[in-house]
Amino acid sequence: MKIKFLGGVKSTTGANYLVETKEAKFLVDCGLIQKENVCELENFEPFDYNPSEIDFVLITHSHLDHIGRLPKLFYEGFNGKIYSVLPSRDLAKEILLDANKVIKEKCRDWNLNIDEIYNEENVEKIMAHWLGVNYHQKLNLNDVEIEFFDAGHILGSAFIKISSDNTKVVFTGDLGNIDPLLNRCEELPETDYLILESTYGDRIHLDLERRKDILEDIIEETLKEKRILIIPAFSLERSQEILFEVIDLIEDKKIPKINIFLDSPLAIRILKIYSKYADFLNPEAKDFFLRYDYENLDYLHIVDDEDAYELFESPPPKIIISSSGALQGGKIVNILKRFINKEETTILFVGYQPEGSLGRKILDGLKEVEIDGQKFYVKAKVEKLLSYSAHKDQKGLIDWIYPQRQKIKKVFLVQGEENAKIVLRSKIEDYLGIKTIIPQEKEEVVL
Repeated sequence: MKIKFLGGVKSTTGANYLVETKEAKFLVDCGLIQKENVCELENFEPFDYNPSEIDFVLITHSHLDHIGRLPKLFYEGFNGKIYSVLPSRDLAKEILLDANKVIKEKCRDWNLNIDEIYNEENVEKIMAHWLGVNYHQKLNLNDVEIEFFDAGHILGSAFIKISSDNTKVVFTGDLGNIDPLLNRCEELPETDYLILESTYGDRIHLDLERRKDILEDIIEETLKEKRILIIPAFSLERSQEILFEVIDLIEDKKIPKINIFLDSPLAIRILKIYSKYADFLNPEAKDFFLRYDYENLDYLHIVDDEDAYELFESPPPKIIISSSGALQGGKIVNILKRFINKEETTILFVGYQPEGSLGRKILDGLKEVEIDGQKFYVKAKVEKLLSYSAHKDQKGLIDWIYPQRQKIKKVFLVQGEENAKIVLRSKIEDYLGIKTIIPQEKEEVVL
């Protein structure tokens, strides 16, 4: 088996791995590279393989940095099947349709054939080739056996075990942290090689067990001081998770009712997919999603373009949940332009902020930022509660690997910033005694 590392190598985004066996040539993930912009020019450079020669694609989950270059793959000749766990197909359709609009907006000044690649017709073509499977439903394609395990990262997320010619490899995709909606990440099965994410490889999540209590404290401060609490949250998983936690606090009478504005049409559509696939959620979340009619809660306001006036003009206290989670476009941009320079504003970050993103700059304490070409002073109070991250931290990754430490021959670290990978490599080698490699861009390894 040969693996070529073609994305998710230099940064956390753009996952794309080419795998070759005696009889098959396939991809694991085909994600968008996201740095300062929603999309980078790198996304439109030629692939390092001929898409028409790819037999099939395996998708770990539906975040854009794992599926965002699928339209380009089809546009340039791929005509095979895509496989993922069932909910990922429905989620991917919504994510890709939304990405069409955002990418066109962000790339409109580039002399590229954006409209030919990112359009609804191409998304429908992708869906026609996309097959959903259940966890542990084994696939046998060419000379490869494939099994999806629950990664506990987002709805339908998986880590994938690939076996061929007596060699076993696990691609983790992204591995989940403790999540109030999902079942826990499954244990690592026996494997020879591990392709491991490293997003939080140099950090430990603080306040994992207290994060809901801390969220409650922040909302109580918002109520007491009549503040505007802005929570940038990814439309997929984080918006649903935070909404679940806040509504649960209100319904349990731990906090008074407070106006909540959910300003993300995509997050609303995804809520309906969560209800459709409630059997994939943990029992408490399943009951919650089937019990509540979100659109009829008197304190929850689903914002559309015609309804934005209330979001901006209604008096505080109020909570605004909007995308994108790293402030890389989306409706959150207009909200920030209105509120970032007001001292009564609190911006609460609840997820990873990629290097170079506007969210990272604000979180790092920059007092003057540029938004849509305009300069704004950051007078808002900035808070972080990164234990809501959907990624395992360093300890979580080490603990997950530990039971298989005697069986794994090598670990390859991907999907992390350079320092995170260097620190995690040291921990794995020192504590677990497993040879750990940080692959270079376009590096090929033979297993």
